[in-house]
Amino acid sequence: MRTNRGLTLSILVWSSCLIAGVACRSVPTPEESAAPVVSPAAGRKATPAEEISLIRADSEVFAAVVRAQLAAGTNRYPLHIDELRYDPRPYGTRSGYPELGAGVQGAAPELYFARAEKSAIDRIAENRKRILEVNGVPEGSPFNYPQCGGVRVPPPPPLKGSSAATRARKIDVHAGCPKQRESYVTVGLPLRGQPPGTKNVRDTRGRLVNLSGDVWTTLVDEHLVGPNGWTWSQYAWLFKRSRWTGRLELAATIPTGIVE
Repeated sequence: MRTNRGLTLSILVWSSCLIAGVACRSVPTPEESAAPVVSPAAGRKATPAEEISLIRADSEVFAAVVRAQLAAGTNRYPLHIDELRYDPRPYGTRSGYPELGAGVQGAAPELYFARAEKSAIDRIAENRKRILEVNGVPEGSPFNYPQCGGVRVPPPPPLKGSSAATRARKIDVHAGCPKQRESYVTVGLPLRGQPPGTKNVRDTRGRLVNLSGDVWTTLVDEHLVGPNGWTWSQYAWLFKRSRWTGRLELAATIPTGIVE
């Protein structure tokens, strides 16, 4: 297990350098990473150097998400997922940016890195595919079951004027759901530090979270569907760099949205 983790970190740094076509430094030390970062102007396009920084940061954070997900148990979030698969595209979108607002104050990706070109987003997706391959996690594209309602969606009331037999027959809002459970996970772009909307908020363990030091955050969406309907949930995953290993370790998970 230790060998696989070390290999994952080595490959993600190496692959981001290879795909970007430039030489890379080693992963920044905690002292370097803790240096204040000036937020880029909203909507400004990233320079080539900024795109390389984004690619490297994304590889490290994404690998940390996958490690934490694979180590998940059944007692608390993040929970073990038998049908685990990842969409390698950031946020699961073609552009690599959220189509709607994140709903969390300070979680807009452009606040941390200037907006990258599509070519850089494609490189990020390729790096993520390599990380998934190394860890034995399959890729997954979104599923579409338009006739499948959420797990908590009640059956609709009978139409006015319908017969007694029709009124007695319940409409199954889950008739179009798959017979077997399916899932896929999407991971947002890396966010430097802890977004304001997640500070002093209780995490999934009931703790108030206010982290300092070399902290990174990303938004993780889990899409699950099965015979009883679908659910969507989003959490902010916060990572802190270990003083002993130099790697990012999962420090907290904060729920930001659930739809059932």
